[in-house]
Amino acid sequence: MKLPALAALALAAASLHAADEAKPAAATAAPAAPALTPPPAPIVKDLTPEQQKQAFFLQGFFLVRQAQWASIASELDLSDEEVTALLDGMRAALKNETPKFKAEEIIPGAEKMIGERVAGKAKRWGAQNDAFLAKIDADKAFTKTASGLRYKIITPGTDPKPTATSTVKCLYTGKTVDGKVFDSTANRGNAPAEFPLNGVIPAWTEAVPMIGKGGKILLVAPASIAYGENGQGPIPPNSVLEFEVELVEIVK
Repeated sequence: MKLPALAALALAAASLHAADEAKPAAATAAPAAPALTPPPAPIVKDLTPEQQKQAFFLQGFFLVRQAQWASIASELDLSDEEVTALLDGMRAALKNETPKFKAEEIIPGAEKMIGERVAGKAKRWGAQNDAFLAKIDADKAFTKTASGLRYKIITPGTDPKPTATSTVKCLYTGKTVDGKVFDSTANRGNAPAEFPLNGVIPAWTEAVPMIGKGGKILLVAPASIAYGENGQGPIPPNSVLEFEVELVEIVK
């Protein structure tokens, strides 16, 4: 049986804390140190009634985030009323209740409706991606390569440049064609991300070696050289992606 999300997180935190405190034995013998009295255990206060509600809110919040159920709302373009109905179904399951209607009577229609929703969303998203690429292709500042990569070098940087097998440190921001940021080093303390260029999406493997240290490049990656027809996390399937990348360092 899996631990509830909060219990699992607490256990993980305790394990990490214990690991941090465990130190390897010294290489050379040293005089025995006097035994230290362990610090008293922290006093955990009981939650107020309002905080108890917040605890269960967090339980549900973490469960949904961990399972990535939130993508359902986007994939099906759920309205607020439909989200409420979805939550009502989850609430009934949590309370071990059964539906108050004959599920078998609506399942075929439900499957048809959901299939049409998914197909409709995919069609609209595809049209939006195509329109974005057309706009980029009309911009003479961008260069298009044989792979379908579109790029514009903002700052060339210094020589030498990395190769497709180099490990680099970069600052970057990634967006979908609707302008939504799906990942950015700016959201993680602006610390550069380190990775091998042969271990990332093909668009990066091709584009980053075009600049040197201190260089910046704006690249537009069709799905075929990004995350393909499956997408990843917050990135929908068949997504054109826009990245602004700054090469901070080529790791020796």
